Amino acid sequence: MADDLGDDDYYLQEVIQPEINDEIIDKKIKTKKNKQKLQPKKPVGSYSDLITTIRIHYKKSKSEYELEELLSIFNSPISASSPSTSTTPLDEYLTELVPKTKWSKQADLSSAPVVLIIAQSALRCIELGKILKNSSASKILTFHYLFAKHKKLPEQIEFLQKPTTLFNIIIGTPKRIDDIFDAKCVNFKRLKFVLIDWNYQNIKQQRLIDLNQLKTELFHLLCEQKMLSKRFFKEKTKIGIF
Repeated sequence: MADDLGDDDYYLQEVIQPEINDEIIDKKIKTKKNKQKLQPKKPVGSYSDLITTIRIHYKKSKSEYELEELLSIFNSPISASSPSTSTTPLDEYLTELVPKTKWSKQADLSSAPVVLIIAQSALRCIELGKILKNSSASKILTFHYLFAKHKKLPEQIEFLQKPTTLFNIIIGTPKRIDDIFDAKCVNFKRLKFVLIDWNYQNIKQQRLIDLNQLKTELFHLLCEQKMLSKRFFKEKTKIGIF
């Protein structure tokens, strides 16, 4: 085929073809930029947003009576204060939320977190962990990860069952946290706060609550995990949005 092309044909291939490609690329870039500009900025989440989303999620699967009974657990006394500003770092928020005495109380209990942080992915968990690790309060903000890519489930259960496993915070994804709770290897006696990483958006500008599978797993953890719902009902553990 190439042998049939004359000098003029080669000139057309070399000169005109790149111009067409550049035009297409420019259009694609402009279109991508326009799409990014058109995406609305999502408002900062609140505790009332959590209640509303739970109601919508269970509306079809539960009767009105069952739904109201479920939502009665999430009454205002278990709503924790949000960060003072939308840019407040996680470590600062935690030290504002939890008094120093709470961190040290019964600190010798193994696998007994004071705070549970729920995030949307392993990468986000690691990102949050780095903030705590680099904090000036890192000595009290000790943490353990719970997500699928960190360790296999049996390994995590074995680690949490050791009497020497001590930490103040769990950072994990909804499903892995739920699975660990089912294994009954976490001590809930010190648990004061469940914090949902609600406002973080991934590279596709999706929050945890925008991803259907994660949303289902989150609500199963909050609403159907008996150990947690009991603590919410007795107002021993509060829920915070950040």
